Amino acid sequence: MRQFSSLSGNSASTGLKRGLLVWAAAATIGVLGGDGWAAPNGNEPGDRVQSWAVGHIAPLPANTAPYTNQTLREIVHTSVGGDQVRVRIANTFGTAPLVIGAAHVAVSSSGSAIVAGTDRVLTFGGRTSVSIPAGAPALSDPVDLQVAPVSDLAVSLYLPSATNGETTTLFQGASYVSSAGDFTGSVDLPGATALSEWPFVSGVSVLTSRPGDAIVAITDSATLVSQWPRALADRLNARHIDNLGVVSTAIAGNRLLFNSAGPTGPETHWGQSVLTRFDRDVLGQAGAHVVIVWIGLNDLAGAGAFYPASEQASVDDVIAGLRQLIGRAHEYGLTILGCTLSPMGGNISLPGFDTPEHEAERVALNQWIRTSGTFDGVVDADLVLRDPSLCPPTTAEITCIPTSPVASQSPTRSTSGSCADGRGECPAERHQLTHDSTSTMIPRAPRRDIQRVRRGIPMTARLYVGRP
Repeated sequence: MRQFSSLSGNSASTGLKRGLLVWAAAATIGVLGGDGWAAPNGNEPGDRVQSWAVGHIAPLPANTAPYTNQTLREIVHTSVGGDQVRVRIANTFGTAPLVIGAAHVAVSSSGSAIVAGTDRVLTFGGRTSVSIPAGAPALSDPVDLQVAPVSDLAVSLYLPSATNGETTTLFQGASYVSSAGDFTGSVDLPGATALSEWPFVSGVSVLTSRPGDAIVAITDSATLVSQWPRALADRLNARHIDNLGVVSTAIAGNRLLFNSAGPTGPETHWGQSVLTRFDRDVLGQAGAHVVIVWIGLNDLAGAGAFYPASEQASVDDVIAGLRQLIGRAHEYGLTILGCTLSPMGGNISLPGFDTPEHEAERVALNQWIRTSGTFDGVVDADLVLRDPSLCPPTTAEITCIPTSPVASQSPTRSTSGSCADGRGECPAERHQLTHDSTSTMIPRAPRRDIQRVRRGIPMTARLYVGRP
């Protein structure tokens, strides 16, 4: 089930929302207020940190692409840089071993081409080929390669025999398939054809030059559309914070409690539930230290509208699921931030999704996220995304996404980033969100490793985020 507050908006409002979310998330984790990120566990210089990751799905059988004697080339956008790289390849949903005849990584040039002289052969236990059992991943050996932050790498996989793309994802960026042959080391990819899916490649980690950590966002389509984790990485890089990876394992239509199944049968492309995939997609990320959870709207509003009516979740059900995530994160020493559910935007494309009953549930869940003190911190997405001129925040009425002139200014990525940073030219209307600031404060949250919001964060941002 898509989170329609993002999917129903135009590109302008999506850009504005991305900037606001980056602004709130950065303020909450506190990384922009100090002189850099302090290593929480006394890690030695040269940490292995996740720079890119993806949440994989099992496609519908009819959409499972077959490959035979072809090369896949997938473009990865890094967050943090380093001088050594490892690539993870997944056969999570495969029904047979995945045979990789050859695998390479290089700096991406343009389209499917790579920068000459940057190609590196990937090995797996010293071997240049690997057979990955059904359900398993394979992690390459480390290879020396200068990886710049917020840059593009190309990962090339040669599939020598008939292979079904049973582990993939959607909406991730550029990926290509070649004509027949092994072209993993070729600068140009012969017969390159763009793909709509992203098969097998699931993660890239780097070796940082000093102690570092990764921030992992596990969410639904709101993040896929807004791409705020990428914008947050851009912002960190602009501030010369070079030891924090920011990765997203968002899946469109994802839910907290239920594995994907549509009203007329399985629809696996909406992914396994966050409860199911949390260990793989969060705890399994190199250097993971902070996890941002933004999930639950589809659980509350999607049953009957898009998912089976029998899969209706109550507010208490979602709270119980979130408590499970919090406990599992803390068991592994992670700091976990909760996002309030953003406005549904008056969606009418799916009857039964945006209703007064579902809105009341969303408001109730948001109140628990804000005030329970269960999360280590809160990113108040609801507060920064709704339009108070249309829906006063003191009421429980259905809130709305911006439709004012702010949303018609079509901010670019860089504009959104500077706006989120409280610098540059920002729409004045953004600062006119008014509310009782105490409603977003966490009365009792563990201090853990969240730093206080200090210099560099606009005072208004402090009203929108929970903090210790």
